[in-house]
Amino acid sequence: MFVCLYFGKQEQFSSEWWNIAARGFYTAKDAERHGKYMMPTAGVLGFAVIKENEDSWELIERESMLPPNYSLSCHNHKFSIQPAPQLSFV
Repeated sequence: MFVCLYFGKQEQFSSEWWNIAARGFYTAKDAERHGKYMMPTAGVLGFAVIKENEDSWELIERESMLPPNYSLSCHNHKFSIQPAPQLSFV
């Protein structure tokens, strides 16, 4: 099965990121279509297509829309993705 994990940010100046995992897609293309469908939604900044097995998972990068640097993790079948922090000059 495939998962579409889309993510976004609470507010423009907030550091709060959120993730929503839509499960149950039979192909990576189906999960990608769902991610593209969700992209125009306010606050959605990208999505990851993940192939999930009983004891492993694999990111399918070619069907995902991710920032250049990101952090993807999974704990107890709960995925989390966030863009990597960027350096700020003060």
